[in-house]
Amino acid sequence: MQLKTSYQYIPVTNLQEASKWYSEHLGFKLAVDDPICLELRTESGVRVFLIPNDEGKVTSHMKYTNGVQATYGFTVDDDIRSLYQQFNDKGIKVGKLSDYQGLSFKFFDPDGNAIELWGDYPTT
Repeated sequence: MQLKTSYQYIPVTNLQEASKWYSEHLGFKLAVDDPICLELRTESGVRVFLIPNDEGKVTSHMKYTNGVQATYGFTVDDDIRSLYQQFNDKGIKVGKLSDYQGLSFKFFDPDGNAIELWGDYPTT
C-alpha cells in the first residue's frame, strides 16, 4: 500500500461562509456540495470536508497548558515568512513564527480552528 494524500474534517458554524474563506485564503475550490458537508479541493489534490458545528462544541485542535496545537496543517513551497506577513496583513489571527525542522506558523479560521502552514524540512 502507498498512501497518496490525506483529508481533514473541519467543523464550522456556516458552511457557505467557511467555503468562501477557505477559497479566498487557501485556494480551495468547492468540489462537492453535499447536504451534510462541503468538500473542498485544491488544484494539487488537497481535500477538506467542512462539517456543521452548530453548537460550537467540536474543535479541531488540542489544548495544552502552554497553548493550542493544530491537529492538521499544510506544507507549502512558498516563502513562509512572506505568507506569515500576508496573513497578518489580511487580519487573519496568526501565532508566532516557529523554526522547528523548518519554518511554520499557526493561524486560525473564523471559527477558531487552528491550522498550521509549514515550509517543510530545510533543504540545506
